[in-house]
Parts: sequence; C-alpha cells; structure tokens
Amino acid sequence: MRLRPALLLLSLAALLACRQPPAELPIVEPSGAEPSGIGSPAVYVEAPQALDPGPILDWTAVDDRLAELIDATASPRYRIDYDVDHPWTGASSPLVTIVVFYDYQCPYSRRLAETLAALLPDYRDSLRVVWRQFPLPMHAEAELGSRFALAAHAQGQFEAIHGWLFENASSLSRAALERQTGALGLDPVRMQVELDSEWITGRVQSDIEFGRARTITSTPTLFVNGRPFRGAQTRETLDATIQEELAVAERLLAAGSDRREIWARFLAAAEPGAVAWPTRTSQTPGPDPDKRYAMPIKGLPPRGAARPKIEILMCGDFDCPYCARSTATLAELQKRHKKTLAIYFRHMPLAFHKDAMAAHRAAVAADNQGQFWAMFDLLYADQKARTAAELEDLAKQAGLDLKQFRSDVADPQTDAVIEQHGEVCQKQLDSRGTPTFFINGRPLVGAQPIDVFEAIIAEELGSSP
Repeated sequence: MRLRPALLLLSLAALLACRQPPAELPIVEPSGAEPSGIGSPAVYVEAPQALDPGPILDWTAVDDRLAELIDATASPRYRIDYDVDHPWTGASSPLVTIVVFYDYQCPYSRRLAETLAALLPDYRDSLRVVWRQFPLPMHAEAELGSRFALAAHAQGQFEAIHGWLFENASSLSRAALERQTGALGLDPVRMQVELDSEWITGRVQSDIEFGRARTITSTPTLFVNGRPFRGAQTRETLDATIQEELAVAERLLAAGSDRREIWARFLAAAEPGAVAWPTRTSQTPGPDPDKRYAMPIKGLPPRGAARPKIEILMCGDFDCPYCARSTATLAELQKRHKKTLAIYFRHMPLAFHKDAMAAHRAAVAADNQGQFWAMFDLLYADQKARTAAELEDLAKQAGLDLKQFRSDVADPQTDAVIEQHGEVCQKQLDSRGTPTFFINGRPLVGAQPIDVFEAIIAEELGSSP
C-alpha cells in the first residue's frame, strides 16, 4: 500500500531509530536494584564530582498521597531512573525529565540530541535531559565513544565532548579521541587510565544491561517523565509532550508537592520492569494521524473563503510560541488558496502559560463584537501584552467598545466558553498540545512547514468534486 505523502512525513519519526539485531542483545532480567550502579570505581579513578541534581532520585522516599493526580495520559509510564553519576543538562530542579538511551554513531541519536539542544532553552527552568549509554554492537567505535564521554564527564567536560562525538561519529578511533583530549585541556594521563578502567567500562555496561532488561533494542529510545518513545522525535512532538507533563507537574505543585519531589512522584506512579511497547498511535501524544475527525466548527467565526473546499481548524494557545510561528504559515496558505480555504480557531490555553487565560478572555470578548480575527492577529503579534491595560489597548486597536469589552472579559460565561472549547479539543479531537490543526478533519500536530500543509491540501482538493 502506498502511503499518502503527508502521512509518510508524519510517520517518519517512528522509523528514525538505529536498531540492533535481537539475537545479539538477549533480554537480561532486572536485578531489582534501582537506580542501577556498578559498585566502587577502580583505585586510580574517581567518580564524577556529584553536582546537586536538585530532585529527589529515590522514588521510595515519597508517599502516594498525590498519585491520583498523575495519570497515564497518552501512554503508560515506566520506572526509568538514573543516579547522581549520570550526565545531564538543563534545569537543576526540573518538572520534566527526559532520560535518553543513545549511541554516538547512530545518526538518529544525533538528530534527537540536536532537537533537544534546541528545545532546552525554551524550558530553561523546568526541563532536564539525562544521558544513558546504549552503544549498539553494529557500531564498532560507539562503545569507545561512550567510555570517552564518561571519562570526560568525570573531569566535568561531558557537555563539551558530547556534541563533538556526534559530529565526528564516523571516526572515533583512540588516536582521534586522544587528540581531542588535548584540545579540551583534559588530563591526558587520567583519561588514558579511565578509558579502560573498571569504573568507566562498568558504567557503560550497566546502562546497556539496564536498557536490555526493559526491552530497549534501538537508539534513540527516550522516556519523558517515564513515558516511552522510540526514534528521533520531532521538536513539535516533544514540545507537545513536555507541555502535557508540565500541566501534570503543576497539578502536583498546586496540591502541595515540593518541587524536589516531582521526579520521585512520577517514578513512584510508574510501572517497574520491562516496557510493553505501545503502537505508534498510542505512544505519540495527540490525535490519530490515520483518522479523519468530525470538524466541530459550528458557531466559530470563519476566516477566508465563503464556500471553502478546505477547512482548517486550529486548537491554539495565544501564549504558545509555536502557535505564533504558525500564524505566518496560515496567512500564506490563505494567500495561495483565497477561493478554497477557510480557517477556524478553538481556544486551548495551556495550564503552564499563566497569562494565557487573560488573552483568551480578550479574544472571546472581541468575538462578541464580531472582531475575533482582528484580536487574534494582535494577540499573536505581541505575546507580552497581557496586563489589563495592555489588552484594553489592543481592544482599542481592534475598534472595540471598551465598556462592553470590560464587561465581557469579567463575565463568568467567557471562561465557560474557553473551557468548552478546550474540552472539544482535548476530548473530542484528542489534542494534547498546541498548535494542533485539523485539515478537513485530518490532524496535523505542531508548527509544521508549509509544504506539509500543502501536501494534505493537494490530496483534499484532488478528492473534492
């Protein structure tokens, strides 16, 4: 069966993984000791200096009084933990932790690393990425690269060497690594000893066995607060998942959890042992890419063609940067398809965007005066204008009656409208993050390139009478 072009694009992330032959990696039963360690280091070698990681890593240290606030959402959670000696980057007190099993000679691991590096600044205070080694037998020098990374980590230089190893994955010979030792200013004698030490080789083997015991067979494999994903996930998929996890973490904080306990609480609610890998549809947050959803657009103000052949519904958040990025794409699509395309919007403010509700109230109030799309443009053009005075200034620019605007913003019915929109997006359309689009009912998640939209539009126009 030939995949539709747009569906093929959406399916690639699930395929982008380096895989190892099952026969070469037998399943090893978990030892029961979590996190997995390997004992004391060799005589000369020192373990990496442990920075204060912030979160409590021992999941048994927390009670279960808030467990009901942690739901499985789009997929189950698994107890994929780590210890103080595993390299990590990001927030010192995270609300979301991504544990990655990777291989330095796997191109898909590199692609994921680049995506995570681009994503981390957006979640500077809330996201941590932890790296666990999983060099595959088919990559001859990957295991040496892992040992070199951990030896550099012992001298506080993991981040400096991490990117270099991916960039030079085609040649990770010992001679090349020794040259890089000098370039980084690492202690060459110590590096020489540690590369082959029981401590470093044992750490790599420990990560491999930990992964095998949990049915990890390919790289990259990652767990977002314990939720499993395989392959080089897109930035939009990861962003949607992180947003969903932040909403859960905020519920825990609001219920009285200490921030340092968040990671332990997620682990305590997770399933131990091997991962029962779900299908792609259930492990990917958001709507089923193979399903055509009914378009709930009745009563929504349209933008575009009066009798459209293409209807695009956007579930959006006015404080979401990816939604703002998508508005330029939507504008260009309207220019290209003036007579055939119309756009609709449903409110889906995310809990961790604290000022989003104010913006959505302003949009509903503008809609009451027939100026929704004017306010839509103004709110996305300036995502920092969220005080009452700033929103009233936007209302003036949209030509609204300020007295009615103020009354509508304060009206409890306005919040009810926003809540109803969000329920439609999440419960009826399976939306888990913003932006999520539905093109004649066909879902598209994230700030996708215009070519992805065009591929679906072309198919829809081709099937139109």
